[in-house]
Amino acid sequence: MPLFFTAPENIRKREKIILIYGNEAKHIIKSLRYRKNDQILISDGRGNKYISLIDSYKQQVLKCKIVKSLSDNLDSGLSKIVLAQSILKSNKMDFIIQKSTELGIASVIPFISSRTIPMVSSINFEKKLKRWQKIAYESSKQSERTVIPEILPIISFEELLKNSVNFNLSLILWENEMSTNLKDIITSSPKPNKILFLIGPEGGFSDEEIKFAKAAGLKSVSLGKHYLRSETAAIFVLSVITYVFNF
Repeated sequence: MPLFFTAPENIRKREKIILIYGNEAKHIIKSLRYRKNDQILISDGRGNKYISLIDSYKQQVLKCKIVKSLSDNLDSGLSKIVLAQSILKSNKMDFIIQKSTELGIASVIPFISSRTIPMVSSINFEKKLKRWQKIAYESSKQSERTVIPEILPIISFEELLKNSVNFNLSLILWENEMSTNLKDIITSSPKPNKILFLIGPEGGFSDEEIKFAKAAGLKSVSLGKHYLRSETAAIFVLSVITYVFNF
């Protein structure tokens, strides 16, 4: 059954009515050609979903009747993992957000480090964020996730380190780490409530950034003998963490 989203305030449980507005409503009726009494699945983006029947469509407002309320436990565990990704060039960030959404990431924090290649100005700041949020939204629909991950505003590396105290396990990937790899950490750590992992830009993190990260309590890890592209590393780490901790 196809999944569609609407804002939580558009779900009127007492009246057993759900409203969908604008382009989403138009897409359902005009493009997909759903009709009255057709059954669709609607989510509030927070893990709740509803089997609904289409009732009416007028002035780009789609009215649906709730048939059955559901809760999605599949997203409850995955919502504990947060990716902090140094901004990459070209469409690599698009790829990371799309695939990490499919794999169940809770949120993505784009950040700027010393070796970040793309120039991020205040002008394209908002454009990039809106684009990434749209990708997360569309990927959630495609993969039938009922929780849309947050794509947070771009921050500095220093701000990111300050936020790392909110996590039980915080990792920073560093290709020059010789003593500890990802496997060592995740197989020896108790299952954390919240995990943060940092992936650097194309040129990796500087020695000074690693020093600051360790001082802030992050654990530096490598991925073993192979060097992966940033976009590959992000998806690899998320997959491994999800599997090992059974989120």
